[in-house]
Amino acid sequence: MTDSPAPIAPCPSAGYGDTAALNDIHAVLTTPSPLTAEDALQAVAGFVARTGRPMFPSRVITAVMEDDPFGMPVARIDAEGTTILITPALNATGLLIHVTPRDQAEEDALVIDVNGKTVSTRVAPRPATGSSTQ
Repeated sequence: MTDSPAPIAPCPSAGYGDTAALNDIHAVLTTPSPLTAEDALQAVAGFVARTGRPMFPSRVITAVMEDDPFGMPVARIDAEGTTILITPALNATGLLIHVTPRDQAEEDALVIDVNGKTVSTRVAPRPATGSSTQ
């Protein structure tokens, strides 16, 4: 980095936690400085690294509410290619939830939870056993 504002928190130590990191990130993002976007990103990454917390990849998730061609409400959630549609069930009083994974790997990693219980709607393919019948 070419230049950076002085962090609010003390030098790195075992006591550098989330609050101190958020304060430092706030200082970098709100203080007028000659930092480029890349320098600011590096500073933020440094603050997060100092907390000792691991970074996990995340994805952009968007949600919109719209009407289907018949005027029924539809909630559409897009999680970078995996799509979830929530509509009123046609023959019931409940909801119909459609999940369309973006690819096989996404489908294999999909977890659906209802009231704290994992719901499995997929049936694993059975291994081939030959063509004999009994």
